[in-house]
Amino acid sequence: MSVTESETEDSELVHDPASASPLKRWVLLDGSRVALAAGLASGLLLALLALFGVGLFRPTDGESVGALLTALIGGTLPFITIVLAVIQLVLSQELGWPEGLRERFEGAEEFREDVEATAGRTVSPASPAAFLRRIVTANADRATTLPSLLVEETDEEFAATVERYAAAVEAESETVAETLADADLGTFDALSAVLDRHHGEHYHIARRFQVDHPDAFAETEPLEEMIELMKYLAVARQTFKTMYIQHELATLSRRLLYVGLPTLVGGGVLVLVYPTVIDLVSSRDLLVAIAAAGITLVFLPFVVLLSHTLRIATIAARTGDFGPFVPRSTE
Repeated sequence: MSVTESETEDSELVHDPASASPLKRWVLLDGSRVALAAGLASGLLLALLALFGVGLFRPTDGESVGALLTALIGGTLPFITIVLAVIQLVLSQELGWPEGLRERFEGAEEFREDVEATAGRTVSPASPAAFLRRIVTANADRATTLPSLLVEETDEEFAATVERYAAAVEAESETVAETLADADLGTFDALSAVLDRHHGEHYHIARRFQVDHPDAFAETEPLEEMIELMKYLAVARQTFKTMYIQHELATLSRRLLYVGLPTLVGGGVLVLVYPTVIDLVSSRDLLVAIAAAGITLVFLPFVVLLSHTLRIATIAARTGDFGPFVPRSTE
């Protein structure tokens, strides 16, 4: 069975993440989680002000406001359990004894040496972005040579397929390499650059070339090295994903603690004093502002959790094509 044109043109290997909505990508991935949480909280505050303003929810109804605040404060308490569970999860991955830690270190070092041997260059970079760029550019270099390695007797249709494949790999690799070159030293910048890049599809087609057309190439070493490099890229991407999610979970637990205490204290105080506030404040607008701000305050832990969960879930979904299996996008 030969590689068909649809496999190279209609597959996700030519997916262009730039075609996605910049706003959607900012919300799901690239945007600051603090800025997103602040935006969500501001939107909630404006919505509450609008509800109070049109009379759908009366700020002078102390029982209704108090009941809502009490329910939200009660829902905040389980966040303590979430924080403890997250801390336990992160620590279980980070702590260890010398033997286990040594095995992890030696495994990582062996992987780096394998990449260096296949890429044919000196010591690989320590930066995640530069390390991924090394693999991507080496893979593109070998893809570029594939059309010139075809023997003269090669079928024209297959030769055209190889040229399309090489062009697709080279174009995508160039885009990723440019993004990685501009990335900071952080793990997320490196990981973000290779999201939506379905290298499992590249790997699948390269193996089809190797298995179905073993005699079509005068030299098979570049194709074999491409297959190895794409394996390394998949492993590196999953490794950096693991590192980043551990960091993100630790950051999430810390921020939940930061907003959790003010939420419990501020919300509890407001529940106790709100009936008195109604009697003391004569301005309806000021009372509306106090009620809306109090409800928004109690919602903050939920907003923080949502902002971080969006990124973690998106990363998990967009790196689901580990290895030779390529799930189709559900978006």
